[in-house]
Parts: sequence; C-alpha cells; structure tokens
Amino acid sequence: MRVAIIGAGVAGLASARRCLENDFEPIVYERSKGVGGTWVYDERTGIDEFGLPIHTSMYQNLMTNLPKELMDFPDFPYTGLDNVSYLKSCQVQEYIEQFAEHFGLNKHIRFCSLVTSVEKLTNNWEVTVEDLKTKTSKTEYYNAVMVCNGHNALPFTPDIPGNNDFDGIQIHSHSYRIPEHFTNLNVLIIGSGPSGVDICSDVSKIANQVYFSHHKPELIEKDFPKNVIHKPDVEHFSKKSVSFKDKTEQTLDAIIYCTGYKITLPFLKPSCGINVLNDKLITPLYKNIINMNNPTMGFIGYLNLTFVFRIFDLQVRYYLEFLRKNSSSRLDCMIKTMTPVSTHFLGENMLNYCKSLLLDKIKVEPIPPVYFEIYNGCHKLKDKYYRSYHSSVVRIIDNDDYVMEFDAENAKNK
Repeated sequence: MRVAIIGAGVAGLASARRCLENDFEPIVYERSKGVGGTWVYDERTGIDEFGLPIHTSMYQNLMTNLPKELMDFPDFPYTGLDNVSYLKSCQVQEYIEQFAEHFGLNKHIRFCSLVTSVEKLTNNWEVTVEDLKTKTSKTEYYNAVMVCNGHNALPFTPDIPGNNDFDGIQIHSHSYRIPEHFTNLNVLIIGSGPSGVDICSDVSKIANQVYFSHHKPELIEKDFPKNVIHKPDVEHFSKKSVSFKDKTEQTLDAIIYCTGYKITLPFLKPSCGINVLNDKLITPLYKNIINMNNPTMGFIGYLNLTFVFRIFDLQVRYYLEFLRKNSSSRLDCMIKTMTPVSTHFLGENMLNYCKSLLLDKIKVEPIPPVYFEIYNGCHKLKDKYYRSYHSSVVRIIDNDDYVMEFDAENAKNK
C-alpha cells in the first residue's frame, strides 16, 4: 500500500516509522529543508526563501513544559540526559533528528516539497506537489493519505477595537523569538495558554512592565515576576495606550497576542469530504483520526492538551491497523457505525480517549499506565511550584511506577 504522508514533524515521522514496520510504502512530503516541524528554531519571521510563511513558532528560550519522559517515541529513549527531564527546544529537535536517522526515515522524505492539492478519485488519491526549488509540479497516486502537517502555523489574532490605531509593536506569539526586542518596554501579553504564560515570564526578564491580560483566577495566585501585573480583558486600544475592562488605562509600547491558531487545510479539495468549522474543528473525523467520508484518509496529531509523542504514535498504530484489517468494501460499511468528534481538545478526557482506541475492534498495544501517572503528577507539581518545577527529574521504574526527584525546600516559589 502506497501512503502519502503530509508533514515531517512528530506526527509525520511516527507515521513513516510505523508504515515501514507494516510493510507499507510511505512517501513523506515536507515543505521545509529538514524534519521537526514546529520544533525547528528559525530566527526568521514572516516569509521564507520560497515566499511561504515561516512555519515554526519556536522561540529561543523555550523550555518544555512536560518532561522528556513524556516526549519520546516508544522504544527510542533520549541518551545522555539521565539527570534532567525538562529540556531546551534544541535538545528535542536533536532527538527528533536522531529518531529519523535511526529508523532510516530521511530517504522516504521529499524535502522542499509543498503539497498543493489532494483529490479523492474512485479508487485512489491524487496528490499534486510543488518542488519549491525548481518550481515544478508533479502528480502522484496513493492508496491512502495521512495528514500530519499540524495546526500551529496560522495565527489567530482577535479583532479588538482600536488595534489598528495602536502605534507600537504588535506581533503574534508565532513571530516571537527573543525577549531582547522588548528591552525596557511596557508590554501587553494577551492570552494565558502555555505560550502566553511562558512568554510572559520570558519577556518580564528584560521589559520594564508586563501587563498580562487573561481571565484565569488561578494564575493570579502564581508567583510571577514582580514586574508582571495581571489584568482582565482589553476594552480597546488607542495610539499609545490600552484600556481594560476594569476601567484602568496603561501606557503601552508593545502587544504580543498569545491567542492560538486557526486550522487550515487549503490543499484538501472538496472531493476529500473534509470541512474545517470555524477554523477550529476538522470534520467529520472518527476518533480524531479517520475521515468518515473517505476512510483511507487519516489525520494524525490534531489534538490539544495532551502529551504528544506517544499519543500520536498510538493514533498512527490504530489507523494503520484499521487500514490493514479492512478492505475497501468493509471500510464503506463501517462508516455507518462511526460518530464524528466535536473537539480536538483532550485534557481530562485524554485517558478515556486512549482507552477508546483500545476498546475498538482494532487491537493495538496500549500506552503503559505510568505515562498518564507522570502527566498528572507533573501538572500537580507545576501548579504548586510554578517557577521551579523545571528542576524536577522523573525516573520511570516500570510500566506502572515512577519517582519524581524535586528539592521542595530550595524551590524558589511556594
């Protein structure tokens, strides 16, 4: 079976590895020059050398908010990092490159290749790809398509009254790279997801004042740097200031929107049978994986609030087993029993989601329980020791147990 895989980030590489193990023939299309997807650090913002928007959102000082023990592929551990769990982004990128090399994936990847069209034909898929170096296009045909190009590339910026009148710097977190651009400035951070919280702390090291606009009361209790002031939602902007909904006004030099991303799949033609609702939901997907209108198309990695590497790998194993065990006629019959998902967010439903893949007729090996225990334990530690949890070290004992080493006495915050 020939399988087209779109994207060579974590999801695409996991897909290629498992395809090879199942004796499928994967071809991976990657628009950049290397593997890693969003983990690639690129100091550039805006447009790349091919005239395309820079894909990655990685910034220089990012530290992972999950330990490496939750950021590895099965049967391929990190090496030389036994006494550290939270990593710099470059360490994760190096690991991803080592993974691709170890499993011989690079020879199956066509770099600088932009997928411009995917069409469903009667019995197969037509995939058209532009070679970005030669500016030539080529069309190829596949038995299945796995969409793995991620959903953190097209920024969503809210339309707030007066934002077009504001005279200072305005960027989305997608274009944030280093804090030095905000030296001695008064900076507003809008949004309190992982990037908002992290960038707020990063910028505060060098900014004059940071206003952190959000509506999460629990964050106010955290030990943020002294020059961070928590504020409610923005009412409107003027030329050099911002007014908040608590009726206060502050002089402002820069705004960083940490407000998430839109899902975009411009290469999928109507024949694919996929819609994106409100830029947020790919539908109709069964188990957040299977295209219910054309089940030989799968989506890997379109999940939020989860640990990525092993759950993406579980999705891949589930989908390939689904393809392996079902003929075209059976696939069409199975669609009638499928129910589409209504969200890509897992969060507290993560364990139930993974169990649902195991309870199905498609049998795959489960993720060991210890990983879910680590995930919960790390979140509890982070809630209690917000500014020092990165110093903790996780050690896995077996599939059920782990220990976490953390010096609470010397923790910087309480």
